[in-house]
Amino acid sequence: MGWIKALAIGVAVFVAIGIFSALLHLFYLIIVAIAVGAVVALVLKARARLRAGRQEKTKKVESGQAGAALAQRQLESRAQVSQALQSQQDIEDELARLRSEIE
Repeated sequence: MGWIKALAIGVAVFVAIGIFSALLHLFYLIIVAIAVGAVVALVLKARARLRAGRQEKTKKVESGQAGAALAQRQLESRAQVSQALQSQQDIEDELARLRSEIE
């Protein structure tokens, strides 16, 4: 009978050690899962910041290009105005010459 009690205590010790070991491994897995989740969250946040930075740079470049295009259009319109004024001056000179020939 004493051997059965000793055997039962030994089995209980092994079961207790097994349960403790399983709980310890489960605890380690939970810690690892939390760490992996934190790393994934940080990576996604950094990726979002990079995208936002790229979009901001793209907007700056586009606004700069739009400004340059606007400046180019203004220069072109000024050139057209000066050509129109030159043409008008040439016409007025030609009219004045023709009037002087008629008189």
